[in-house]
Amino acid sequence: MEALTQAKNIILGSQSVLILPSPESQGDSVGAGLALFFTLKKLGKNVNMPMNPLPERLGFLSKMKEENKDFIISVDTKKSPISRMRYEKEGDELKIYLTSENGYLSPENVRLTGQAIKPQESQIPDLVITLGADSLESLGELFNENIQTISEAAVLNIDNHPINENFGDINLVNITSSLSETVLSLVESINGEIGAKTATALLTGIVWSYQNFRNPKTRPKTFETAAKLIKKRADHQKIVFHLYKQKNVPQIKLLGRILEKLELNEEKQLYSAILAEKDFQDCQAASKDLAFAVEELKFNFRYLPNLLVLWESHASPVVIKGVFCSPSQELISRLLENFEGNSKGDNALFLVRENDLESAKEKILNII
Repeated sequence: MEALTQAKNIILGSQSVLILPSPESQGDSVGAGLALFFTLKKLGKNVNMPMNPLPERLGFLSKMKEENKDFIISVDTKKSPISRMRYEKEGDELKIYLTSENGYLSPENVRLTGQAIKPQESQIPDLVITLGADSLESLGELFNENIQTISEAAVLNIDNHPINENFGDINLVNITSSLSETVLSLVESINGEIGAKTATALLTGIVWSYQNFRNPKTRPKTFETAAKLIKKRADHQKIVFHLYKQKNVPQIKLLGRILEKLELNEEKQLYSAILAEKDFQDCQAASKDLAFAVEELKFNFRYLPNLLVLWESHASPVVIKGVFCSPSQELISRLLENFEGNSKGDNALFLVRENDLESAKEKILNII
């Protein structure tokens, strides 16, 4: 694939890289991003990847990114072979003496890496890699915080959305695969050796994307890829534990409350539920816990796919927020033509400027 070769070459030719994972596809984009992070670190690149607050079940990925506290002194011996090395401690100083065979060793031959080495971290990126963003604006705050860097650096756009705007200098867009599957091919082309942390990050993205292989879009090749990563010591048990077994009590209660309130509109082929502020209080849950409930509902009701959940926001004045899930892009477009919001794949997040849940629901039903 020409784009894959171009992506490999631009990465190998870069010195300082900024990786920006999309907040909309967190499990997949962060898993793929970490795999690139670990790979480029091994190549001696200066790499930065902001880790925005992640959902609780993805917290283990943040811990994976924590580097050891070793300081590494790397010496390029190609032009200046080292014949002898010694060190001594003098007071509070540790002095390291390197003797070159040709008697010459310049600062350019020496590179420092490590968690607390700040000068290297301050390098201006010459490459920005975006993951899971169909447009730069869809990166949200990550875009706003890095506008100047993005405008000055080369951009490698890795995505799987069919509506991708091809905004990168190089666009590696594969709509038939998860981001992590695409990044696996890229990592293998850059460096065939994949360590346990890289394999675990990639498998996390795949498990997230295919809902632990329960998603009907899971292909035989996906299972083959997962098996390959497990052979490379990806910790599948740890991934499944964090993503699917460690559900907190508020999330379970909120899912139960939604199931209690779920109503079927046969004419619209729509399941819907409305949640008042008291429902969240009774469950000791917050709106962020809805992501888990909606994901579970989407899977369990995938054969009758239209799903609508409405809840009251904390804004003043109160507005109604909603999430609408449907395989019909026509229905999603119709909804967003009438209400403020945005869509990702088969999901639409929107708001209705009403302060009454039932009135908001009626407005929506009249449109879809």
